[in-house]
Amino acid sequence: MLLVVLGISTPAFAEQTDVRDPAEEDSSEESPRDPSGTDMAAFPGIDYPSLQTLDLGRTLYLDHTYEQSNDLSTFAWVRGHGSNDRVALGGTLRMGGLHLAAELPLQYTRLHIDTLQGQPTAEQDREKVSFSLGDIILGVTYLWQLRSQGTTFHGGFDLRTRLPTHTTKYTFLLASGYGYEFGFPYYLHVAPGLVLALSSRYLSITINQAVLGMLARDVSVSGIQQKVPNIFFWESHYAVAVVPTEWLALSLELVSCIQLNRVDDAGFTTLHNVKALDLNPAVTVSFERYRLALVIRMGLTRGSQDFGAITFSGTHAALVRLSYVF
Repeated sequence: MLLVVLGISTPAFAEQTDVRDPAEEDSSEESPRDPSGTDMAAFPGIDYPSLQTLDLGRTLYLDHTYEQSNDLSTFAWVRGHGSNDRVALGGTLRMGGLHLAAELPLQYTRLHIDTLQGQPTAEQDREKVSFSLGDIILGVTYLWQLRSQGTTFHGGFDLRTRLPTHTTKYTFLLASGYGYEFGFPYYLHVAPGLVLALSSRYLSITINQAVLGMLARDVSVSGIQQKVPNIFFWESHYAVAVVPTEWLALSLELVSCIQLNRVDDAGFTTLHNVKALDLNPAVTVSFERYRLALVIRMGLTRGSQDFGAITFSGTHAALVRLSYVF
């Protein structure tokens, strides 16, 4: 259906771009990259997993994300809920067909824990807050492009990684008076994939298919090493962006993560056949070389809750990002 929409709309867009003065087009090619047009259709991703930002050349951005998980029982030893304020400094760099991206987050986390290993926590010690370094995100994409009648086709490979640099551990006092120390399991994320993108002056469609490997680091639960299993997902992104004016872009991304392996571990009883489906609408406003983006993530399935817990990105989230395009 997306390809049919693009096929219908492309000739109309091409006619509009064809009436431009040739001399005007030549001068635009020699001038610095205009931070409008197709660039405005680059989807602003929200935490992980997010579609890697493409076609923005060189950028720096600062963003804030609020994330919420209403149920942490994906980890069998925990009953409770939590929220997270995540501030990240990031950037993108494009050199020909090579696209690089990096992001460094800091996090302020609030936890409410009712029970640990089935034992109730002390009423006065159920709320905890922590400030920590989050997981560093790195990405690389190589794209080939083909232009035809006002439409640009991109195709290539990408690799997204998330390094387990998270630094948080927690100690809760149980109702019995015993101090219980634990850390959530932090994974190394490795996601090699394929990218297909089609864009015109007013419309952009991006499809990304990847295999996400979440490679485990064991955690200490009250001084005892807890074995954490590796988990693998088939990850799909479908993003559409419409650019009605030079200063406004409206985007919609559908993300699905389908578990490929079965986890036979009593500590991860819900990680069987996880199917996470998220819908991420976004709006981006351009002020010359500045971009202001707002993205919301809405988890649509029970699997979204489980996936949001193990990736520490929450079931629901909202992001505000300010970018500068060089």
